Amino acid sequence: MISMNEIYNVLLLEFPYFKKINEEKRQLLCKRTQQFIDGTDFIPRKGMMLTNRMQILIAACSQQLTLGFSRHYNYAYFEKIIVYPEKYLSTYTDKYHTGEMNTAGIIVLSWEDFYKGISIDNDTHNVGLHEFAHALEFMDIANKDVDEIFSACLDKFTALADHYLLHQPDKPLFRSYATTNLSEFFAVATEYYFEAPKEFAEREPELFDILRKAYQQNTASGISVAKKINTTGKSYLSDNVSSSKYSAVLFYLIIGAMSLTITYNGSIIGALGLVCFILVMDIFGTPRSIFSLYEDYVHVKLGQIRVKRLIQYFFPAKNRYNPIVPYSEVLYVNARYHQDDEGGGEFYSYVLCYLQQNTLVEVNCVTTDLNYERVLRFLYLEKKVGTRLDGKYKKYK
Repeated sequence: MISMNEIYNVLLLEFPYFKKINEEKRQLLCKRTQQFIDGTDFIPRKGMMLTNRMQILIAACSQQLTLGFSRHYNYAYFEKIIVYPEKYLSTYTDKYHTGEMNTAGIIVLSWEDFYKGISIDNDTHNVGLHEFAHALEFMDIANKDVDEIFSACLDKFTALADHYLLHQPDKPLFRSYATTNLSEFFAVATEYYFEAPKEFAEREPELFDILRKAYQQNTASGISVAKKINTTGKSYLSDNVSSSKYSAVLFYLIIGAMSLTITYNGSIIGALGLVCFILVMDIFGTPRSIFSLYEDYVHVKLGQIRVKRLIQYFFPAKNRYNPIVPYSEVLYVNARYHQDDEGGGEFYSYVLCYLQQNTLVEVNCVTTDLNYERVLRFLYLEKKVGTRLDGKYKKYK
């Protein structure tokens, strides 16, 4: 086993990223680097000698991307790393490559190009970061173990990237290879995120911000990319979510009848029974959560039982249950079709996923509006929010 002391010394001398992070994160990076080496099969090719130093630098590069993750940071699906001394002829493309990510769980690297990439940390060319970014994206697509926040942020990134590729600026920030496809765009953007963070944050703040959320580390500290929320905009989707009116009417009729019974009989048992019945009916008659889409934000109103609302009326809480969420924090909206077998008709439920203080929040909402396309198209095209239909990513043009 390669010692922590050897890992620390190698990274301090040859890994520029190591010098940018504090001591606590350095220790964490060393620990995860050691874990990655122990769980990975490094395979040299073309007669090269694979040293401890090489393994340390490759492993540390992988952990640079995931240092902000609390779990699923070790690329469990990728068990082999093949290392060539220089550019190699790929058996898949019949072209010379500097690196590639194989969906069979293998990452291939040219050591010469990899080392150049980590040595020069401000030229936005880093084959290690590029291929490990591909690996993370593939694990998400293939439903392998990957950080939940990273996974949710990829939906948002895809919507932003798709919009960028359709409306490219006259003077683009990224090199031309980024426009090959959405996957290459993500990998190249990752290189820029770590190697040109200040320029990235200034020129493409939305893309930078979602990568900051995805990787859960800020490579351009001190630069604010937040946008002020305008809370006076007109609602696009106004409370079209239904709570059961019939259950509410039934609830009040039963309460009224039981109140009259207790009034006439004066029974303590009846009163206790009434209280219990109120609680049961209240819980089952809870209105569902709703959301309204405004110009700059989503207004989420979480359904609550009536007793809780009554308590909050007399004892207002500082933390209200009606959050206003800017579109920059909304990662995706998933629409699912339902048909009520008991005669309740057809409807669509929505899962609204957003970040709140670095915590992933999912709100379940129900609507009688069958025109889900109107909702998802608005979110994807105008607000650059990731959209899913029955769990599958859906793009709009």
